Amino acid sequence: MRLGDLELGRCPVIVGVLTDPDNKKALRGALKIGIDVLEFRIDHFKNTDIDHLLGFAQYVRRKGPRIIATVRSIDEGGKRLITDSKRLEIFSALTPFVDAVDVELSSRAILKDVIKVAKRFRKKVIVSYHNFQVTPLKGKLNLLVKKGRAEGGDIVKIATKTKDYTDLKRLARITLEHKNIITIAMGKKGISSRVFFPLLGSLLTYSPISWTTAPGQLPLKTVRDEINRYSF
Repeated sequence: MRLGDLELGRCPVIVGVLTDPDNKKALRGALKIGIDVLEFRIDHFKNTDIDHLLGFAQYVRRKGPRIIATVRSIDEGGKRLITDSKRLEIFSALTPFVDAVDVELSSRAILKDVIKVAKRFRKKVIVSYHNFQVTPLKGKLNLLVKKGRAEGGDIVKIATKTKDYTDLKRLARITLEHKNIITIAMGKKGISSRVFFPLLGSLLTYSPISWTTAPGQLPLKTVRDEINRYSF
């Protein structure tokens, strides 16, 4: 599995989650640490004008990182409400200038169109599921992976709230049993997943550049240092 020219799966890959494109100092700091991938959380961006987004994407590409674009739905943790028609417009315009798009399995109104555009431009598709309340049982998790693949996802991402060790083990087992998957245990009880799930096979782990976008996220440098400590 490749993201642009970056091969995934051989070693853990940290994604810097970008919420404020105007904070160039924070972006420069992240690039100095040496991240390979940036996720544009466009639902956090103050300016979602298409020309502005295209200009920023081209600016980042010149800096080197691969780009994942997402316009997270408010139902799965989006910062603000953006209509489905606007979300689709953003995805359609940005796809040629990024390496992957992330769209929720639950975004039925735009899911097929977003994937269709991504396939046309030969970009990777992450079909994602976020649950900020619970970690579903194993049968439901396996079904989510199956549905994500059936819709055309190259990668399936599952991020769920972890309340105890049993939830953490359940997600770890899903990570081990499936290829081309991203798994994240959100919340205080799942913090260790940010470091150890990539060592089990989760393709990407996420850290904030400006402010956190999910419970349990660790600073970029902390994740990098801890992964380096335990990697082999």
